[in-house]
Amino acid sequence: MKILIVRHGKTVWNAEKRAAGLVDIELNEKGIEQAKELKDKLKNVDFDLIITSPLKRAIKTANIINENHHKEIIDEGATERNLGIYEGQPNENTIFNEIRYYTKNVSVEGGEDCKTYTKKVFDFLDKIIETYKGKIDTLLIVSHGFFLRSANWYFNGLPTEPETVMRFKNCQVDEYEV
Repeated sequence: MKILIVRHGKTVWNAEKRAAGLVDIELNEKGIEQAKELKDKLKNVDFDLIITSPLKRAIKTANIINENHHKEIIDEGATERNLGIYEGQPNENTIFNEIRYYTKNVSVEGGEDCKTYTKKVFDFLDKIIETYKGKIDTLLIVSHGFFLRSANWYFNGLPTEPETVMRFKNCQVDEYEV
């Protein structure tokens, strides 16, 4: 089974370099344009099902991509990390960069530390693979940056020190085979 994982299109907070986390931010015009460009790039990709985060920015991205496919869209919890007190804050702050590191696992007041969130993503991917492997050929997941980071660790191994923080572009597509 092939799994394609997409980060949602750009939001106002992405443009302002602010951390959104679980704040339910809409796509901005640039994000809608990015999703339409991705829709065109994926028009010949045959996927069987779309799973999306329940947040508006991911749902809108999934709906735009799906205009060419008319597949079922399921919200099964591919959500973003709860960033607690950092939601809405500049994502270039030193402390915000620190919470991205798996190996440092900095606690997040009112939110999830990196290892807790990563385990949640791993459990989610285990469940998805168990449920759909052998039943469908290609699955599209539309989610968020921290989800893509954790998914990368799921398929390629957890980071070790010294760790390089991965950055993900809006409407980036990562592909995995299981």
